[in-house]
Amino acid sequence: MDTARGVAAQAERSANQVACLRFLSGTDGAQTVGVISAETGLSRPTVHAVLDDLLEANLVVPTDPATAGPGRPARAFRFAREAGLVAGVDLGPRGVRAIICDLSGRRVAYTELLRRPDVSLIQRAVHTAAKESSIDLDRLRAVGVALPGVIETNGDLRASLALPELVGLPIADIVSQDLGRPVAVDNDIKLAALAEQRVGAGRGYSDVVYLQIGQRLSVSIVLNGVIRQGRHRLAGELGAQRGMRWTRNAQRGQLIWTSHSTSQDVLRAAAAGDTNAQAEVQDFCTQIAGRIAGVLLVVDPEVVVVRGGGRAEDTAALLRPLEAAVEQELVFPERPPFVASALGREAVVLGAVGMAFDRFSTRIFGVHGYPSPWTQLTQDLERTSK
Repeated sequence: MDTARGVAAQAERSANQVACLRFLSGTDGAQTVGVISAETGLSRPTVHAVLDDLLEANLVVPTDPATAGPGRPARAFRFAREAGLVAGVDLGPRGVRAIICDLSGRRVAYTELLRRPDVSLIQRAVHTAAKESSIDLDRLRAVGVALPGVIETNGDLRASLALPELVGLPIADIVSQDLGRPVAVDNDIKLAALAEQRVGAGRGYSDVVYLQIGQRLSVSIVLNGVIRQGRHRLAGELGAQRGMRWTRNAQRGQLIWTSHSTSQDVLRAAAAGDTNAQAEVQDFCTQIAGRIAGVLLVVDPEVVVVRGGGRAEDTAALLRPLEAAVEQELVFPERPPFVASALGREAVVLGAVGMAFDRFSTRIFGVHGYPSPWTQLTQDLERTSK
């Protein structure tokens, strides 16, 4: 019985801490105990006790109380968003991108390095981003890393057509040892799907299929708000089927275009009225429609988020023929809407830092059950998407 009471008391204490911290993190200024009590519904003594805990954890900062007026000055507190940092890194075949956020999810640093990829480039990107923004990495609390390929639960890269030289390496362990912080690693397309579901074009939906058309065609699935990994972490890896080719001219999974050199160029030209590009897009959609229809019938998602590798307005040139081609493959009239990605090229790195917040929440905040600041992660999206 005493154990049960202790567990219940700790759960209540954690819930109170989360309530106060969530309120303070949503405000820019300091708030008095009275205001915190009124907004959270907690008693003033409870708020005082919670604030003592949060002060000890360096999650709130007391401000100088106002001295105007009679009586004892009211104590005021603000969220110490600057007390910790969380980084997200997107490593691909052409280089790396990294962002660093404070505890509220606000972006405080960003960098891109176009270099030959290796494991050390992950750490270098984090250090470069911090140096360029004069940030002290001693405050770093966790890191999320996105890689193209099949990622084991322990962070090892099991297979990758895009980064074959890194296959077999314990990526999470290597980066964690170098930075001295916990590191989570997952597939780049799966993290992009997660970001779109949380704060992008799939926001408000629990079941999302994410389709990316770039140098390769990739699919990822989010079910009940969670990335669908599968028993062997192969969910969505349609290219792993022996002999499977998305299109007739695909080579080892790589999409080969004829009207223009890249999918981005093809879609941009199609959106601008280029008839050759439009015909190629139409033929491409017809070829992949059967595979996409199969995924939809297995998953029955609420929405399909599509990223065409370029601007959202260019992706529109793909959505209409793709939706029509898939419709021809389906017997039943019910089908999910196809919508353009809202996060674009930022989806992967946002998914990486969001994953780090999710995976290491208790270690980052020192408070059990504190939600990840996904919404805040998109506030500076426009600046880095230019």
